[in-house]
Amino acid sequence: MSMRSYLYRRHLDEGEEIHDIAYRHWLILKKKVWQPFTFALIPPVVIMFFLPYLWPLLLIWFLVGVTWYILKFFEWYYDCLLITNVGIIDIERRGVFDNTSKRIEYHMIDGVSYTIQGFVPTLLNYGDLVIDKLGAGMQINLQDAGNPRRVDRSIMKYQEKFLKSKSYTDHEALKGMLAEMIANHAQKGGGKSKQ
Repeated sequence: MSMRSYLYRRHLDEGEEIHDIAYRHWLILKKKVWQPFTFALIPPVVIMFFLPYLWPLLLIWFLVGVTWYILKFFEWYYDCLLITNVGIIDIERRGVFDNTSKRIEYHMIDGVSYTIQGFVPTLLNYGDLVIDKLGAGMQINLQDAGNPRRVDRSIMKYQEKFLKSKSYTDHEALKGMLAEMIANHAQKGGGKSKQ
């Protein structure tokens, strides 16, 4: 089992494999972790040089900062789209106890679109990605996705691969059912006319 599959195993069904993961842009990570870094990691280190006798309090302050930093990192890391062999899984994490997951299988995807608006997003190549579910009016959104065009193409590539595989499987199943029906009909003496 790969590390990616291990970290996201709660969201995967049996036999499902991750092909790609679309994260929010790294700039969003910087926005999330600047507060813990600025207010909880740097000050205790700086104060330690001037007031070393406060080390127990500064150590606690620093450990709280490290915990806050890690939580913000995982908030960013688990806010992503998993592109699997079956469909798309949208994972949203807002805090420690708020974790949401939505799934759209490839045969239910109506369309994929992305929007890049503004100077900085255009320069750094990030934008909003939207996946529409067929007939349900449901959407999966990944705001500030890094390289949304690549993610769009990746989803379309795996959707096409899935649909070809499903079409072939359905075709083979249909051939098997027809062969079985013809064999049953012939076995019962169908096709012989009684006069």
